[in-house]
Amino acid sequence: MCIGPSRSRTHMPTDPIHTSSAPTASLGVRELPELRRWLASVQRITKTVATGRPLTEVLDLIADTAAELMGYEFCGVLIPDPTRRTLVIEGSSGLSAHYIAQVNADRPVRLDQAETVEAPSSTAFRTGSPVAISDIEATPQFAPWGGVAREQGYRSMISVPLMESEGVAIGTLNCYRRSIHDFAGEEIALLTMLADHAAIALTTSRLRSEESKRMDELVVLNDELHQQRDLLQKSEDIHRRLTEITLRGGGVPGITTALSILISRAILIEDTHGAVLGRSSRTEPFPDDRVRTTSDNVDGSEFRCHSVRLAEMEVARIWIAPGRSPLSSIEERAVEHAALVTSLELLRTRTADEVRWRLHGDLLSDLLSGETEAMGTVVERAGRLGHDLTLDHRMVVVALSGIDRALVDTALQRAIGRIDDWAETMTPQPLSAVHHDRIVVLVPDIGLTRRARDDIAEKIRGLASPTTPKAAATSIEIGVGSGLADYALAHRSAVGALEMLALTRRTGASLSLDDLGLVGLLLQLDDTEQLLRYTDRVLGPVRRHDSARGTDLMGTLRAYLACGLLSGDTARALHIHPNTVGQRLRRIQTLTGMDLARPDHAMEIAVALTVGDVGESSRTG
Repeated sequence: MCIGPSRSRTHMPTDPIHTSSAPTASLGVRELPELRRWLASVQRITKTVATGRPLTEVLDLIADTAAELMGYEFCGVLIPDPTRRTLVIEGSSGLSAHYIAQVNADRPVRLDQAETVEAPSSTAFRTGSPVAISDIEATPQFAPWGGVAREQGYRSMISVPLMESEGVAIGTLNCYRRSIHDFAGEEIALLTMLADHAAIALTTSRLRSEESKRMDELVVLNDELHQQRDLLQKSEDIHRRLTEITLRGGGVPGITTALSILISRAILIEDTHGAVLGRSSRTEPFPDDRVRTTSDNVDGSEFRCHSVRLAEMEVARIWIAPGRSPLSSIEERAVEHAALVTSLELLRTRTADEVRWRLHGDLLSDLLSGETEAMGTVVERAGRLGHDLTLDHRMVVVALSGIDRALVDTALQRAIGRIDDWAETMTPQPLSAVHHDRIVVLVPDIGLTRRARDDIAEKIRGLASPTTPKAAATSIEIGVGSGLADYALAHRSAVGALEMLALTRRTGASLSLDDLGLVGLLLQLDDTEQLLRYTDRVLGPVRRHDSARGTDLMGTLRAYLACGLLSGDTARALHIHPNTVGQRLRRIQTLTGMDLARPDHAMEIAVALTVGDVGESSRTG
């Protein structure tokens, strides 16, 4: 409160109580009630501090005590703000709330001013000595606080420092009177003594407050440690439960179910291509696979997506259905642990799959090579893998088409993974592997009917089919005898059939070699060079003409035969004029020396075309 600088300072007497010349005995009797009143007041302050009352309550009591003991109309206790740049009124007696707010906000008692212009409270705080002003209106330096002083109604004031130790002030005790008043030495001494007690009380209160705060912080910290311990224990329990599931062979489906129970939400786990690895609920409407594959989250939905990563690479996603309330911290931990265990399970599965694929691939590679040295061990090796090569088998060979070359390996791995999962449900189990960018499956033929063979071939083709647009899977099914040499021949015939189907753009279907008729029969020949020589003798001039002139007479010939020797249908199929078809057919007849109108010539050309396709496919395969 800050009331301008003072020009009168009084030093405290050596003995503030015994100041008269009366005899000591009579003085003691006369001042005994006053002494008791002072002791009672100091005791009240001490008790208030001891009971741990708030600091503002202690400061108000100090101000009230000063006013009561010394008869002042107003008193205030000022302490430094946290920056120690100003003094603010924190305890008061008789001062209005409006006055306190005005002084603290508009006329703060600054501690960083020059000595010539600083407030009396600042001077007392700085020097550690009391500062008294008998008439504030006669003190020019008090002008900044004149308005609030007149409003509050005081005319004289004294500011006594609260000393924590020698030279260290922690606040001031300011007292005010309505009238002009000269503060005598005895009065200043008594106020100084009271200020010393107040400083002790203030320091003690602060220490108790800080101690209480530290105790509260320790209690909070202790609670947090207990919570962290409980959280860690629960987290370890969750991790143990999820790990036990994988060790028992529950796999990703088991992890999905366990996580769903732990967090009371429906869960779906998928790989990065959108294939479902585990699902806890068949009724929960999760986002469809196209949305899940193209986005880490779904705009406008409440579904959450948690990434499962392995060596900084995303290998799966955990989709969490919405619930009635947000996930708790332990539930969040459960999701994180599930992601970790899922990544480890996928790593284990991937490693096991890679080992199995390598063993199966090496076995099939040796079996289909037909080499004599390899034939001596394949039966024993197949037996260790759970397959009996002494049985008759049906061979299904699948080729993928319409896939970017960079994605072929991934598509083949995913396809062979699905086929292996299906094979594990069969008894006896089929043997499958990737061989020369095609999938080869050997299915034991134990009394399989034609319908069963067709269904199995279509099942395998469906499992191998890519999900990308315009991609297709084509399969050829062929019987294999019990002789080991038959496998290489059957594989060569199946590959030739697939190549021929690709040349004629007949993909995306399941066929057996028997379905190809004459072509299937020709594909089983060991020597296809004679077929190619026959084709070259009949159609060689047409092929050389196309190569030299950049024409497509061979394409026109294929379309003409496919359209039943009808020129009009051929023109519509090729999107050209019928006259153009006629001109091309006449050129073909000139080059071959054959008349397409004659049935025998037309049949010979058709056979040559088919035989050429078979020969080319066998050479390519």
